[in-house]
Amino acid sequence: MTKTLEQVGKFVELRAKGYSYDKIAEETGISKPTLLKWSTEYSRQLKEAEHFEMNSLLSQYGILRQGRVQAFSSMLGSALQELKKRAEEKDYSEVPTDKLLRIALELERRLEREAEEKKFDNGALGYFKQEEVEVD
Repeated sequence: MTKTLEQVGKFVELRAKGYSYDKIAEETGISKPTLLKWSTEYSRQLKEAEHFEMNSLLSQYGILRQGRVQAFSSMLGSALQELKKRAEEKDYSEVPTDKLLRIALELERRLEREAEEKKFDNGALGYFKQEEVEVD
């Protein structure tokens, strides 16, 4: 069977996404022994594709976390403003103050956890950035 660039590209894409050789063979119709041979033959392209796939996933995770941090920050700000308003006006009508305070404290804890996770992810990104520096 003569390979086409399209077939090789599909193989590299699926393998970088973590698909098994059996699954790739099933989806592409290319035999598993051929895929194993290509794995060696195109190892550099596979490593590059895996690297870009990992960076993409890390980037998406960072964006999702950024949205959570923004939401928690907004909610915390609103809760603190409401708590301050109620304290100044002595208006404790609908939500008990102790419950509002617990909400504010829980949101602070969540923000602290998010900030700690961000420190860890910078280390992970740093690892990949070091690999990019290597030149043939």
